Order: sequence, then C-alpha cells, then structure tokens
Amino acid sequence: MNILKISTVAVVVFSLMSFTTSCNQMGNKNDRHMMDETMENSSMGNMMNQETDFESIMASYSSIKDALVADDSETARQKAKELMKMSPDMQRSAKAIAESDDLSEQRKYFSELSSMMYQMAKNGNLDVPIYWNNCPMALNGQGANWLSMNEKIRNPYMGQKMPGCGSVQETITN
Repeated sequence: MNILKISTVAVVVFSLMSFTTSCNQMGNKNDRHMMDETMENSSMGNMMNQETDFESIMASYSSIKDALVADDSETARQKAKELMKMSPDMQRSAKAIAESDDLSEQRKYFSELSSMMYQMAKNGNLDVPIYWNNCPMALNGQGANWLSMNEKIRNPYMGQKMPGCGSVQETITN
C-alpha cells in the first residue's frame, strides 16, 4: 500500500511538473511572440523615422542645391551645417561644403552628397517622384548628377551662368 501511495504521489508530482513546464513554455512562446510584435512595431517606427529623416534630409539637401543654383556660397555653407547635424553618413561631404566659401569646392562635394542622396532615394518609400538629373559639363567636363523635387532643371553646378543646363536621367518612384 505504501508503494502505491508513493507511486501515486510521484505520478501526481510528475504531472504537475509537466503541466507547469508546458505552461511556462507556452508563456515563453507568448513572450517571444509579444517580443516579435514589439520588434516589428519598433521597426515600423524606425521606418517611419527613416522616412521622416529622409524628408528632412532631402529638404536640407534641396536648400543647398538652391543656394548653389543661385551662386550663394554662404547660404550653401549654412544649409550644409544643418545637414551635418541630421545625417552622420553625409557628415564628411556636408562639412566640406560648410567649411568652404569657394563655389567650385562646394559643388565638388555636393556631387558626393548627391550620390549618397540618390542611394537613399532609391532605398526609401517616396510619396512623390524625385528626379535624378545630369549635367555633362559640370566639374570641368567630368559631369555630375543631382536630385530634384521638380522636373524643371535648375543646375547647381553651372549656377547662374547656365541654370537650365542638364537633363533628367531618371524619375525615382518607390
């Protein structure tokens, strides 16, 4: 009889442990599921922040472009300082523009910024089309590209000398 009681108790204890363990595993699965959802929501938030960041960065970039179109090196410097604060990836080129008052130097580094912005635009979700433009005469005949929110050519490399020089190479719509 004693062995029967011990066996019964052992079975009950084993059953309770199994039940508790399976509940904990379910809880862990639910915790993991909740963590996955949290990570997804966090990623969605990051994507939205990236979109917002892109819009802010694009606005600052466009201000630099407009200053170069107007041959206004001082405004280009100020707008490049703003861009430096927004994007660590663009810091080197933006800093070079911000530290120079020579339009030729600023335009050279603007070309680098443009290449980085192009990659951001291609990888992002855009609400409106962005135009990838080219001027074959820019940078002493090497040619250079830039982004624009407007299809009308306003050339940052030739400035007021030839503001309409260039053509749209690609319309980016993601």
